[in-house]
Amino acid sequence: EVVSVFDDMVSRSVPLYCEVIDLAIYYFERYYKTGTKVYDLGCSTGTTLDILARAAESILDKYDGVCEFVGIDNSEAMIKACQEKMSWASEHSRVDIRCGDILETDIVNASFVIMNYTLQFVPVMNREDIVEKIFNGMNEGGIFLLSEKIRAECSEIQETCTWIYEDFKERRKYTKREIARKKEALMNVLVPFTERELRNVLSSAGFDSVEVIAKWNNFVTFVARKHSTPAKRKQKSRAVTPHLDALFDAYPVYLSDYLEGKILSEVCFERQQYYREKGGFGMSVDNLKKFDNIARLIQELPKLKSKTLIVDQPELIIGDPDELTEDQMKIFNECINSLKPWKKGPLKLFGTKIDSEWRSDFKWERLQKAIVDIDLDGKTICDLGCGNGYFMYRMLEYNPKLVVGIDPNLHAWLEFNLFQRISGVDNLKFEYLRGDVMSSMAGMFDVVFCLGVLYHTPDPIGMLHDIKKSMRAKSTLIVDCQGIDGEDHIALFPKKRYTNMKGVYFLPTLNTLKNWLQRANFNNIKVIFGEELSTEEQRATDWANVRSLRESLDPKDDSKTVEGYPRAHRFYVQCTK
Repeated sequence: EVVSVFDDMVSRSVPLYCEVIDLAIYYFERYYKTGTKVYDLGCSTGTTLDILARAAESILDKYDGVCEFVGIDNSEAMIKACQEKMSWASEHSRVDIRCGDILETDIVNASFVIMNYTLQFVPVMNREDIVEKIFNGMNEGGIFLLSEKIRAECSEIQETCTWIYEDFKERRKYTKREIARKKEALMNVLVPFTERELRNVLSSAGFDSVEVIAKWNNFVTFVARKHSTPAKRKQKSRAVTPHLDALFDAYPVYLSDYLEGKILSEVCFERQQYYREKGGFGMSVDNLKKFDNIARLIQELPKLKSKTLIVDQPELIIGDPDELTEDQMKIFNECINSLKPWKKGPLKLFGTKIDSEWRSDFKWERLQKAIVDIDLDGKTICDLGCGNGYFMYRMLEYNPKLVVGIDPNLHAWLEFNLFQRISGVDNLKFEYLRGDVMSSMAGMFDVVFCLGVLYHTPDPIGMLHDIKKSMRAKSTLIVDCQGIDGEDHIALFPKKRYTNMKGVYFLPTLNTLKNWLQRANFNNIKVIFGEELSTEEQRATDWANVRSLRESLDPKDDSKTVEGYPRAHRFYVQCTK
């Protein structure tokens, strides 16, 4: 049914659709090289390919040349329609129409590649790879014609672009209901880049002539050329991570229950972009390969709803040893050993005790004093800075509706994925993102736990404002923050490191932490706990062979760190929006 109406639909709903095809003919005539190939990636029913091939007949006849046209689409119905449309092809036009995934398509001996309104449907983390593959498969002097729907950099302008485009469709006899249904169907499936982001992707791939040749509102067509004398470019050392990619959920359905249209699209785009860049921290190829191997091991384990899941004891206990075969237990043991060092616990997985660096159960025991008064039953909760999800699992004791963990740590994300693989729990979600995404999750959470985060941000009050935006009216925030002892209204700002840790910015006194919360307009501020951080709570173990707290204190005076700063205290504070 979609195939039968597709050509009419796309010609009515895509501005400058015919004009872009006309431009393709001009660029083909100018830049096509005899004996090379033309690719249409995402060819659908083959309209562009058909028109281009017919135009090529007269062009090639002048030179007695032969051109091979290659069309790729992942829909068998579309490919069948394309093959029927191209059945006329003569000796001048060899046609190769394939049903396949463009992610797995090799581009070979190409002088002309078309990709119209297709890249926008590819997961964000794969887009650079596809464009680079196109560049590498093109002959020198070749042309890449890329058409895309784009989003504006300014949210207000984007709203105007959407309004203009919807009016464009109404004037082409689409009803408001049809427009709304199509918009809903494409939500989180079509994730557009900005014009600048597309230009950067093309330039990063190696194209050194990138020009916009057609544009209408939020639709743009680029022409990018691979010069015959290409500028030398630094080759990117990039690891292929198919197993990590398989674990990453590009379009999480649960978010659509909480976030609306434009905001949902922006959050989905941000999470895909962050995953693609792996946090932008310059992660080494070796580390990515290591993490990808761990992801492979996780996926080789069976998906289970474990017979044993105990969340109300200090140890988080998942699984019995007899639930795995001997071969599966070997994979499991390799996996958990590859995930060292284990930061949060203690854990007992399929009978194996994992003594983590942090006795997270100590923190949870303190937090339970506040939880008694809050009531987590049926609530939507955020665990900001969730680590591997230990606290998220402990929250299950209180029957929450949903717990969303947010953390930019890929190692922790993998540990959480292991827990999920073997536990079968479906109301815990991990978002591999920075905390500033909270500002986009407006009014989503009943309770937010911000545990061990504020001293790692250069703008703690800004972070608190972001958290507040994510909270519903009269909701609760519980903060755990490292700080320093004293009554003064000050915060320590380490020069480089604190207890051997990078990324530590402000360590407040308890009074300063309360001031931060007041400045962010939180109410009913109540101190739950405050105490010097102990080497019983944070220490090196066989499962975490790291420089922990003891190794980070001055051996002659343990009231100071190795850097000479005051020893850390931990403060737990509860407040409301």
